[in-house]
Amino acid sequence: MNSTAVLDRDTGRPPTPGRPATPLTWSDFGCEVNAQPPAELFERYERSRFLYPAKRARLAPYRSLILENWERARRAGELLHLVVSHEEPDGGWASLSSWRSTHAGWQTQHLVSSGTLLGGRAVMLAAQAVRMGEWRDVAQQNWFSPSNRFAALAFGGMTETVGPERSTTVPGEYVMVPSALAETLGRGGDRDRPVVELDGGACPELAELARACRGEVFVRAEGLDRDDLLLDDVDRLYRLVGLRRHRRIFVQYDATGRLRAAALAYRGPLGLNFSFLENRCDVLVSPELDATEAQRALDALIAAASTAYEDFEPGCVPVAGETPMDRLVRAGAEAVRPYTRAIWLAEAYPDVHRHIDRLYASRLRGRGQHPRRNP
Repeated sequence: MNSTAVLDRDTGRPPTPGRPATPLTWSDFGCEVNAQPPAELFERYERSRFLYPAKRARLAPYRSLILENWERARRAGELLHLVVSHEEPDGGWASLSSWRSTHAGWQTQHLVSSGTLLGGRAVMLAAQAVRMGEWRDVAQQNWFSPSNRFAALAFGGMTETVGPERSTTVPGEYVMVPSALAETLGRGGDRDRPVVELDGGACPELAELARACRGEVFVRAEGLDRDDLLLDDVDRLYRLVGLRRHRRIFVQYDATGRLRAAALAYRGPLGLNFSFLENRCDVLVSPELDATEAQRALDALIAAASTAYEDFEPGCVPVAGETPMDRLVRAGAEAVRPYTRAIWLAEAYPDVHRHIDRLYASRLRGRGQHPRRNP
């Protein structure tokens, strides 16, 4: 990442040409990283009602495993997983977490603010500013419910500020397909269009399909333009603390040999994301297919990808994608919720920082408060 992306500690802006920047640190924003043990952090999530009853119930059977996974990831410091937190003198508290999803792609999530807008602003701004100077990211992404107005403004709204060359939003659905149902979906499939599994080498056809479905920003963020498609390098990092993070890829070709659909079956430590998005099966279906073809391709991909989830504790395939999934729900899948993902490249971090700053300034003015001066 070039030095012009680094914010200067003295001005809070990119440095003047020819003048070296003094990179910002977490403490410049009044923040700490990985300061709370996961058990304490989870208690705070519950007290703030971020862990609402339905989500607590989903996590309850696996709570001890999820806590262990967070503990292990914490041992790696900021290499794999970081929780940025901010404490206000009056007891207000805010946090934001981020974990390594691909080679240099990070998932930023779980923005929690209890009793403080200023704290939420601090962790959001710090998460962009510090990484400009200390990290070699390719991209970050965030998944949010479109009904969440603030998330829609903060993450979905950044594309208007940053531009489509450096950011994108991808609306879609997220369903949990029971393993037994997933296995049966391929029985009526088209035998002339079998699904095959890719090895770890580069696959320009896959990148081309992903580009057609979701654009170049998505391709870069998910590392589909690289030659380590199975995330072996990432897996080695997670193995350092006894965890796994890898990806299996299943593709379907048409009669001419052109790749027309793919499933990216991600596996990772259960519960890094409280909706289990770290283990999602991300489905790409060519926009050239009609509704019937798209549905048949979706069924075949889920059936093939179910082999990647045989040891997945919840006993399902968590499927994310744009293809309508009503028929799966009628067949017994659980519709979790619509999700939109926002993805922004590292070169957009300064603009995202300014976007978040303006958003919080507006919210604070609406409450008769004033934002603190940027570091």
